[in-house]
Formats: sequence, C-alpha cells, structure tokens
Amino acid sequence: MDDPYSPWRLVTTLLVECGMRFEIEQGPKRLIFDSDLHGLRIKGTEYLSGRDGVLIYDKTRDLRQTDEVELQMSTNTSTLIPALRALGLPYPSYFDEREVVESQNDITFYWKASKLAAFYNRFSTDELDYADREPVIRQALEFLTSKDQTIPLPEELLTRMLQPSRLLGFYQGFPIFDGSTGFAKLQSRLGIHLDPDAVMISTPLDKYEDDVYELAEGLARESGSDYSKKKNRVIFPRDDRLLRLLGIKE
Repeated sequence: MDDPYSPWRLVTTLLVECGMRFEIEQGPKRLIFDSDLHGLRIKGTEYLSGRDGVLIYDKTRDLRQTDEVELQMSTNTSTLIPALRALGLPYPSYFDEREVVESQNDITFYWKASKLAAFYNRFSTDELDYADREPVIRQALEFLTSKDQTIPLPEELLTRMLQPSRLLGFYQGFPIFDGSTGFAKLQSRLGIHLDPDAVMISTPLDKYEDDVYELAEGLARESGSDYSKKKNRVIFPRDDRLLRLLGIKE
C-alpha cells in the first residue's frame, strides 16, 4: 500500500514474459523501471555506458524537462541521477560533483569513506532479486528528492569492502570471483567478477587495459553476447553460454 505522505506513488507492477516492470509517479512525472533495460530510455532513445566509456550522466547532460523516463531496475546513481535530472526533479548537488560522477570509472574512489558509499550501504539493490527491489528503489527516490538536499549521511566505507572474497576458478590467467562478496572486486578489480545479472572483467592497472578488452572481444565472439565498456573494465549480461565458456557451473 502507498504511503499517503509520500510524494511518490506506485502506479503498476507488471510481469512481462520473463521480465518485470513497475512505474512510480510524482505528480506528472513518471519513472518506469524495467528489468530488461541496462541503462535508461528517454523518448525512445536508449542511453548506455557503452564501449566509448562515456558515462550516461554525460550523454544525457543536455536533456531536460521530459515527463517520463524508463530505466534499469536498480538504485545505481549512474542512471537514477540522470533520470531525475531529465525529469527536472531535485536531488542533492553532491551527486553532480565530478569526483562522484567519475567514481563509475575510478575504483580508487571506493577505497576510502564517502557519502556515496553510505548511500549504497542503505539503498543498494545489487544483491536483491528483481521482485524485491521496488520498495528499496522507492525509499531511495524519497531520500534523493526530499526537501533536505544536503545529503545527511556520514562518510562510510562500503560494507562489502569488509567482506571476504570467494575464488571460483581461473580463465586465461584471470581469477574468477563471486561478485556477491566485495573485497576483491572493490579493492583491486583484477579479474572476472560474477554478479547476479552481470559478468565484469576488469583491472585496476592501465597497462593491462588492452588485455581486458582483448579477452572481452574473444568472449563476445564465442558467446554471441555484447558488452559495455568503461575504463579498464567491461560488463557482459550474465547468461548460461558465457558461464559455460568461463567453466562455471550454476
């Protein structure tokens, strides 16, 4: 049931074949969360953080005052902040600070305490099934668009920084980690990390960047899957064929 004091109103939740969608409104503004999206869509145009490494935040910088945005079903600020900006809805200016925006391409940002880490400690959807994400996304929206725009959070380390890593195997010399425990992924990002809905291959060292891209091209050819590219890392959607190529059995 909707909170009668919340400015955000849940409109519908739909199961669409194997995916899921739900809509949340604030006045005339509408956010549509879709489990099949991996970026955001505005007026029929999709915006992804693709192989050029350009962030969605920058690709949508000049978009303003639309009434509807479709986006991936998560609280990742890489899409949530551009969506709120395009809708003309307020959010803390902290999320516009360049260091915070660039954290998506800079793993060292998460080696220290930050308010962004505190936000994810409270509202991350990374380890939740899609069916469980709606209330967390709604809470995150209410927090971001509240009248208090000072982001009243302490600086914290990501809780996953304190978790142990679990090694699953190796592929062409790259260690394969269970991405649900974050120490290896967040401290070094060297290797292949299996998340619930994605596979990330990455390195913190610029001199190995080409090796990551070369490995990704080979996996893309063999699996038939495409990938998005950011600095020193690539991200594939998780599927059975890719896991078989990596030697992982579900």
